[in-house]
Amino acid sequence: MEVIEEMKLACSLNLLEYIGWKEEYPEEAKAAFEEFCIRYDQAVVKAAEIFCYKWNLTETVALDIVNCTFARVWKYHTYNHEKSKSKEVDTGIRRWLNRIAYTQLANYTNRGTCHEPDIETDLSLIYSLDELVDKTTDDEITRKELRKQLKVLDDVIAQLGEKHRIIYLTYKLYAPAGKNIPRSVSKKLQNELELVPGSIRKYKEQAIKQVENFLNRNYGS
Repeated sequence: MEVIEEMKLACSLNLLEYIGWKEEYPEEAKAAFEEFCIRYDQAVVKAAEIFCYKWNLTETVALDIVNCTFARVWKYHTYNHEKSKSKEVDTGIRRWLNRIAYTQLANYTNRGTCHEPDIETDLSLIYSLDELVDKTTDDEITRKELRKQLKVLDDVIAQLGEKHRIIYLTYKLYAPAGKNIPRSVSKKLQNELELVPGSIRKYKEQAIKQVENFLNRNYGS
């Protein structure tokens, strides 16, 4: 009972921190997650219903999207308020949850379900540096180091157009050596971004060039 009362008084950033301790302190993490869901449930429901309405999907799908969104938070509690464009924490978290919900909707349209697949079949597109880090490794220490290494890319990634960003990051995960990406991933890029293979190659080349120019200009690499 004390843990539950403590979580009710905790700020939302602390709740996310507690969720991250689910292996060391499972009771506290579970209580924090339940409190987090209570606080943001209606905001996510509203966003999911709007997204589904625009995509001609049912309210049942919207509820599925909500469940998948919070399942994602439980697994990847990666909100960083320093990167948020919102001064208010609650506003920043709602926008972060909206982006997750939108990603889950994209997963739904690609796979017919937004539920997390196992690691061998999880070949979804990559929308942010945080997602790239999360899917690169399951080791939290390695993730922290990778986030530190990729921090130099924050500014240039933010400057890329949406299609350039998704293509660059998706290739970064699935083809780090510049080789071909899995055919299923290529198909998802074509369908979701509404691009033909030649255009995807062009977007990729432009994004790589923009990143390289940025690194040369700022770090002389």
